[in-house]
Amino acid sequence: MNSRVRKALQFILFFGLGLGLLWWQFSRFTEQQRDEFFFAISNAKYGWMVVAVIIGALAHLSRAIRWQQLLTPLGHNVGLGSRFYAVMIGYLANYGIPRSGEVIRCGILKTSDEVPFSESFGTVVVERIVDSLCLGVVFILILVSQFSELGQLWSEKIWIPASNKIAAFGANTTAMAMLIGGIIFIVVLFYTFRKKVQSMIRGRLASFLTGFRDGFLAVRRVPRPGWFIFHSLFIWSCYLFSLYSCLFCFTVTSSVSLNSALILLLFGTFGVAFTPGGIGAYQVFVTSVLAYLLIHNYGFNGTQNEVEPLVAPFAWLSWGAQVVTVILFTGISIAVRSTLNRETT
Repeated sequence: MNSRVRKALQFILFFGLGLGLLWWQFSRFTEQQRDEFFFAISNAKYGWMVVAVIIGALAHLSRAIRWQQLLTPLGHNVGLGSRFYAVMIGYLANYGIPRSGEVIRCGILKTSDEVPFSESFGTVVVERIVDSLCLGVVFILILVSQFSELGQLWSEKIWIPASNKIAAFGANTTAMAMLIGGIIFIVVLFYTFRKKVQSMIRGRLASFLTGFRDGFLAVRRVPRPGWFIFHSLFIWSCYLFSLYSCLFCFTVTSSVSLNSALILLLFGTFGVAFTPGGIGAYQVFVTSVLAYLLIHNYGFNGTQNEVEPLVAPFAWLSWGAQVVTVILFTGISIAVRSTLNRETT
């Protein structure tokens, strides 16, 4: 299949899923709830959204600064302008196809600074591992500060629904037969073409894996490890405070604590992984979790279905702040790229 056609189909699939989730959420609102939703959006305190955008931009800039620490051990000195531009273009690409930005920003450095793709991709994988560790820190902080709330959320929003779906799948003999058949087919296919796979591993793939390994292991030789750790924590602190700032855009969410914002950050991050830029999935996840927290922790009267329309504007606006940050600062990165490169040469 032509690569352009494949990418177009992927975009249609993921973007369609996101739009479908948005439609599903909005279709559950009554006419009165829809009017209240638009009233809340139009009367939000957008000054706090501006604060969120600025904080979010600092996170992206920090990521670009930290990237050089992984490139230095590989012998590459890339200007901050090129790094910031590549990071922002990568984030923008994620709004087309989830996680495609990692590949694209490595391709940009290959074109602009002749950094081998395999090496830069190895450094990006290191970044993702560090991000996962930081997300783990968020999870631990939530466990320490709000163990009971997280346990209830996990049970009601994830474990019970997932268990029911797995049980339903296991009871479906046709689905199980297809799954087993698919596994057998993959095993037979791999065995049939094992010699070609071995040949690929010894050839061009071996060269790529070598570069990838070098990029991956660069984390062991980063200059000033403390500075690397600082940026890693700073990036996720910015994510948290960017989201927290958006809570003050609405009266109904302004009393939500920083601890609860940690929970929203955790579930919102999961939502971003499913659809382009998290569209649809982010709104559904954050709306559901925030409504749950308001009912159980903040004494809101009403059922989950009644409270969700009240907090949905926050989910949409906080997601919108992320989109505005990426679009605005992608443009800025293009404008200041050459200037930043000269200043960091």
